[in-house]
Amino acid sequence: MATASTAPAAVSARRPVGYLVNHSNGLTGVQGIGFDYVLGAGGVYVQSENANMTARVMVAPCTVRGLAPVTEKVELAHGPIPARLFEVGLRWFQDTPGTERFFAVRWDGHRYRLVVPEQEGTASSLKYTPPPGVVAEFHSHGSSRAFFSETDDGDEQGFRIYGVVGRLGDTEPELNLRLGVYGHFAPVEWPQVFDGPHTGLRLAGEVPESTDEIAKEVIECLTTLITPSCWTTPG
Repeated sequence: MATASTAPAAVSARRPVGYLVNHSNGLTGVQGIGFDYVLGAGGVYVQSENANMTARVMVAPCTVRGLAPVTEKVELAHGPIPARLFEVGLRWFQDTPGTERFFAVRWDGHRYRLVVPEQEGTASSLKYTPPPGVVAEFHSHGSSRAFFSETDDGDEQGFRIYGVVGRLGDTEPELNLRLGVYGHFAPVEWPQVFDGPHTGLRLAGEVPESTDEIAKEVIECLTTLITPSCWTTPG
């Protein structure tokens, strides 16, 4: 992370949040011990850093004349998480698709490991105690689509990667990923988190092949208005 001028230790230690301005000749302001807001040419960004990750993402876009641009980044300190670990967790989700479940990924000093705390899940709720010091957290939403609910927003107030898996009854379950910075959220891509391809899984926003084919047929029907197959429901 970029550095800035700092106040005396006794003062800065009491400041959980920092406020920085990115001028053409560098940052000014005081960094916080938790996270910082950074004002740059493109708007307001939030940044934080710990032993597992460094991240800086935009939270409020706007044009600020006279300031320098700020670069967004998401970097895992120990490298990407092995995709096979997520696949193990996904299979565990699929074992009980009708019950919400949770697992996390932690760096143990040598490698990434799965963490499964005690939990109580139903078809629409999940109770668990978030394990400390983890890099990423994932929970399931059963057959529902993979989305972050208001409850998720309230629960996921740490600094880590968050993921939700839905449509567990489909051939390819759906995954939605985001970065959380103490209540601020930004979407992240699979390659920013994992080291391999997402096999047997589709990411939120991707259209399933079968649905895509149905959409194509409907468009063709509406375009020609003479195709008999328009009078039947695809599938």
